[in-house]
Amino acid sequence: MELIIAFGFLLLTAIGVVLLVKANKKDKQQQQVSDEVVAPPSDCCGAHEICEFDQMKMNESIIEYYDDEELDEYKNIDENAYTNNQIEEFREILYTLKTEEIRYWLLSIERRHIQLPAILKSEARMLMAEA
Repeated sequence: MELIIAFGFLLLTAIGVVLLVKANKKDKQQQQVSDEVVAPPSDCCGAHEICEFDQMKMNESIIEYYDDEELDEYKNIDENAYTNNQIEEFREILYTLKTEEIRYWLLSIERRHIQLPAILKSEARMLMAEA
């Protein structure tokens, strides 16, 4: 009886070790796949952001929102006519964007006929230059 129990224990231990080794191999394979560098298409110029931006600029029907739908109420307002509270709304959105998103956001509000407050233009340029 003791022999059967010992054999069962050894069998369970061996199964556990095999499963652990397989799990580690699978994790390593997934990590290698995610670490592989994907080659860009053969017609790529190497300046992905510029190409994507140019493509977006050419297609005026593309309007991407950056969780800023509330700015639509400022359509056709002059850049110097905003109140301090309105400027702060723009500033809050501007500073929550990733550096690479700012250029696209500026294009988005331009297409929506929303002018960026004049005081924020230099801040936006400064943030984009940090990239």
